[in-house]
Amino acid sequence: MPREREELFRQSNTDEKERIIVLAFEGNDTERIYFENFQSSAKFNDELVCLHLLSRPRDDTNSAPNHVFRKLKSEAKDEYNFGKADELWMIIDTDRWRNIPKIIELCKNEGNMFAAVSNPCFEFWLLLHVKDYDDITEEEKILLLKNDRVTSNKNYIDEYLGNLFEDSYSKTNPRPERFIPFVENAISQAKKLVIDGEDFPMGLGSHVYKVLLKIKKPFELY
Repeated sequence: MPREREELFRQSNTDEKERIIVLAFEGNDTERIYFENFQSSAKFNDELVCLHLLSRPRDDTNSAPNHVFRKLKSEAKDEYNFGKADELWMIIDTDRWRNIPKIIELCKNEGNMFAAVSNPCFEFWLLLHVKDYDDITEEEKILLLKNDRVTSNKNYIDEYLGNLFEDSYSKTNPRPERFIPFVENAISQAKKLVIDGEDFPMGLGSHVYKVLLKIKKPFELY
């Protein structure tokens, strides 16, 4: 028998929330740190949304989307009584995995499971906070999409982000406070890059904005 939703979120006062949103991440650091910081910011709609971030043990090195899908489904939907308004989201990238269409199909079959895909990676979502897409040259866009390794621990987009600040960018310490104040800019730019009919961005883009639209307060409330 599934456990009651209050058991999972008993410290979150869910009776007064309109929706529970659960997130599962492909990565161990960057995405979680970003959403933890957003959750504690003034922009988070804590009056209506209960946000739960699924953790992954450090020794769990299987970050393929199908693994994240099974984890999200088994640890959330299959274990707890979720209401019709509750949603489960996978935050995944295209740069390492090629079975994204299958994952999206599985999500659609579940009804209240969704995938927020970034191409090539979550860092492009961060980039949209602080860089005007129209100011990126065509050559840079090609390099961003390819996102080749440029050093032993950095890809092109990591270096590109680092060059926008006085210090470098680190996946393990992304410093979300540099991005979250400009989340409206990221949402606006990400929406402009959406192509009708695409379940995930085939070119540069990020559908993470879909999650932010669900968990942020209206602009006038902060």
